[in-house]
Amino acid sequence: MKLKNLALLLLTALIPFIGLGKSKGGSILAIGDMTLEPEDSLTFSLEDFPDEVMGYEVLSEFLPEGVDIVWTGKKFKAPKAGRVKYSKKEEDFVSTNDENPCGLKISINKKTGRVSGSFKVYCAKSEKKLKSYTAKFGGYLGGELTVSVKGGGSFPASLD
Repeated sequence: MKLKNLALLLLTALIPFIGLGKSKGGSILAIGDMTLEPEDSLTFSLEDFPDEVMGYEVLSEFLPEGVDIVWTGKKFKAPKAGRVKYSKKEEDFVSTNDENPCGLKISINKKTGRVSGSFKVYCAKSEKKLKSYTAKFGGYLGGELTVSVKGGGSFPASLD
């Protein structure tokens, strides 16, 4: 009987310490050689993206090149999505958010490390008109990603 009481007393004393291995914001993500702690960030980069899609000039300043993605401990979080439009005042195309003008979205399967997402590719249809295409990407964290634009082909990207 004394052993049972001692075990119960010990368990009661340890209850406040259960769960201390997890960080407050979420958990550590470890896939392959890559380990991410909450608030760590990765940068999305495109490689060899074309100058034209479906015959329209790509407005490369609005691509997700260099957009920082933060690991919250539960998911990836991109900066608030911007919108691109023609500004009569500036007589040019402008974005409402320079941190993420293309609306980059990203998700991950934590078990496999598979990353997927999308963003807008803005093209100049004329001097004042825009045409946008949705680019989708997929691949594995720590490896090469493949970006595809319907009617525009496939291109490499990375998340490092």
